[in-house]
Amino acid sequence: MTDPTVRCERCHKTYPAEESGCPNCLSIRRTNAVIGTTLVLLTILALGGWVGAMALL
Repeated sequence: MTDPTVRCERCHKTYPAEESGCPNCLSIRRTNAVIGTTLVLLTILALGGWVGAMALL
């Protein structure tokens, strides 16, 4: 009987063989995308606030 799990090359965690990819790495990539998007939006908001404050002076 063969083992129905595979070990991820990146994080070395085991996951079921029928899944298309490692769920741990997928979760990490999603989290990184959310963090990156948040940083971009905060930068745009900060620049917009700075320009708005300069316009009021």
